[in-house]
Amino acid sequence: MSNVITPTPEQRAKWVRRAIIAGVVGTTIEWYDFVLFGTASALVFNTLFFPKMDPLIGTAAALTTTAIGYFFRPLGGFVFGALGDRLGRKNVLAATLVLMGTSTALIGLLPTYTQVGIWAPILMLLLRILQGIGAGAEFGGAQVMVSEHASKKRQGLFTSLPGAGLALGIMLGTSFYSLLDSMPKDQFMAYGWRLPFLASVIGIAVGLFIRMRVVESPEFMAVTRTQEKPKSPVKEVFASHTRNWFVAMFACFAENATTNLVKTFVLAYAATFLHLDKSVGLNGLFVASFVSLFTYPLFGWLGDRLGIGRVYIGSAIAVALFIFPMFWMIDTKSVPVVIIAIVIIYAIAVRGMSATQGAYLANLFPAHIRFTGLASSREVGSAISGGIGPVLATLLLAATNSYWPVALYMISQAIITIVAVWIGPSKQSKTQIQEDEQSRHAIA
Repeated sequence: MSNVITPTPEQRAKWVRRAIIAGVVGTTIEWYDFVLFGTASALVFNTLFFPKMDPLIGTAAALTTTAIGYFFRPLGGFVFGALGDRLGRKNVLAATLVLMGTSTALIGLLPTYTQVGIWAPILMLLLRILQGIGAGAEFGGAQVMVSEHASKKRQGLFTSLPGAGLALGIMLGTSFYSLLDSMPKDQFMAYGWRLPFLASVIGIAVGLFIRMRVVESPEFMAVTRTQEKPKSPVKEVFASHTRNWFVAMFACFAENATTNLVKTFVLAYAATFLHLDKSVGLNGLFVASFVSLFTYPLFGWLGDRLGIGRVYIGSAIAVALFIFPMFWMIDTKSVPVVIIAIVIIYAIAVRGMSATQGAYLANLFPAHIRFTGLASSREVGSAISGGIGPVLATLLLAATNSYWPVALYMISQAIITIVAVWIGPSKQSKTQIQEDEQSRHAIA
């Protein structure tokens, strides 16, 4: 390798910090956008965009629109992931941020069903699709960028930190809606619900400023100098890493199903089925997100010391064991108990998977196809488990008038993840480790 500059420890530390900050900010914007849509779907869209349906079925219809965004996230994972492997992580992540944020802001300008009829849900659906495509590579790309800047010994901790952006995004979204909850209902339904969506333009400006200051991934830079860029990253992923791709996809089932059911279905279950004030679920999600700011790095740190796979499996087992107790606690209708239940499932049980997911998935793919492999597998898993989950759960509740089928569904997702990680590779191949370590310490 010629004309190679070896960065000083101070430079590497600076690069890592910038990559982490950019990942946190980008993920914050992503999940702020997504929690707005999920929350509005559970609490607002069923009335404004599906007014002629039974309330519970209208909620299912609104959540279906939410799910469709997840179905298009894999497209973003494949398209932007391949671009990230060919053109670089930095510029692609800037593009996804703009696409995602702009789509969210435009949702705040949509006319309602009473104003334009069927065009209202159609336009909402189109913007949701664009939002999903942009988000399809955002979190996965942030995980790739941080993992490729971080040292192997601290990869679990560092890749867990962008997850704090998930918690921050949810806190911002839910607190915005909680603040607006004090508005008179007619004003909130008329224009108040739009304000959080329109505020997304601020996030775009801040995110772009930070993203453009990040140094490109050292591994990507080294790969572009030492070997040809893959002509078709998607084709190469499935030609040589098919097994790892499916392991990665199934490994995401429990984490995605659990987090998305809590953020959408559990809020709707408490508000629509149990007739609790909608602020109860929102406050529970806010508190759980705040606690997650601490449990993300805690579980990432544990992953570095106990093993990423062990922490991942332990978290999936915790989710499976706590699903029924969670519903028992929520059914008490006691506000403190409901909030505690949401905190336990969302901030503790599932967080071991969320915190170690970036390191686990990144190590399943070599650097030259890592963005494609990680983003596409993660988002296909998100679409299947996280996208379908809230809709299926709502329909199961409507059909059976009981949470039991929903709990069993969530347990099934945890079992799938446990099996996938158990049979999946526990570490990289020797060749891949050598390739990534050489890339990590030099940049052309």
